[in-house]
Amino acid sequence: MSELTVAPRWVDLSGRALIRATGDDAQTFLQGQLTQDVAALDPDRALWAAHCSPKGRMLASFLIWKQGTDFWLDAPEELADGALRRLRMYVLRSRVTLEDVRSAWSRFGICGMPEAGFWEALGCPPAPPAGRHDLQSGIMRVTLSSGRLMLAVPTAQADQWRTRISGLLPAGRPEDWVFSAVQDGVAEIRNATQDEWVPQMLNWDLIGGISFKKGCYTGQEIVARTHYLGKTKRRLLHFRTEGSAEIGQPLYGPDPSSPAGKVALAASTDRGTELLAVVHLEALAGEPLHLGEPGGAALEPLPLPYPVPLD
Repeated sequence: MSELTVAPRWVDLSGRALIRATGDDAQTFLQGQLTQDVAALDPDRALWAAHCSPKGRMLASFLIWKQGTDFWLDAPEELADGALRRLRMYVLRSRVTLEDVRSAWSRFGICGMPEAGFWEALGCPPAPPAGRHDLQSGIMRVTLSSGRLMLAVPTAQADQWRTRISGLLPAGRPEDWVFSAVQDGVAEIRNATQDEWVPQMLNWDLIGGISFKKGCYTGQEIVARTHYLGKTKRRLLHFRTEGSAEIGQPLYGPDPSSPAGKVALAASTDRGTELLAVVHLEALAGEPLHLGEPGGAALEPLPLPYPVPLD
């Protein structure tokens, strides 16, 4: 982890995609589409999951949780229409309804987790631990990590909750939520990175986003083969650089004729930019990596909050 942190604040996340899957076949349907073992999803768990192409490349990434008999899938805003459309292509005769419920549910992100008194002031018990969710007075709380939590509230109550939260925490920028994700080592799929990487390249196996014990799903053969028979030659790594960086921007290493990696997520800070990038491991030896072009801004390696195999 870098030494930078985000002071407790709230961020409006209502633009993010939110899909609700309902119906008798909802679990079976999602089990056959996502990398996560949806059938084993505990009622209070929130887990990462990927939707892949038949070739095992990630088309979308989701945070998924179950509330009652309904499944909820959260994803970056720009994937909202495309992710829903692709999932619906596989419904066929399954008794499942996939709804875009963005307009019905507003989301607030809490980053740089506040003191316990924050929740007491909101009339709630302490937040659930990382990877868990709960329901408090009709409000869903999903804790992504020790530094990020999402509140999902009915839109009819959004103004009320915004006022209450604003009275306790300063408003942050969307960049604060992105920076917290960089600190967590979690990069979601965006339009610029769709169909680029198998889940292991984005460290989905290291953050619990793939089940290797469940049955078949779209792209499963390639994902499983990479795990059992192959070696992941590209991994998501954490860097700092001067100036700015954009998702999809190439990185260059010892060979200036071929990119050594690609930016998956980036957030500006008062010390430059911190970013997550998928990098060819063979390019890590020797000279620093450079952003955008050979000889561009150098990248300073930073640790991730979980171990990454580099050999």
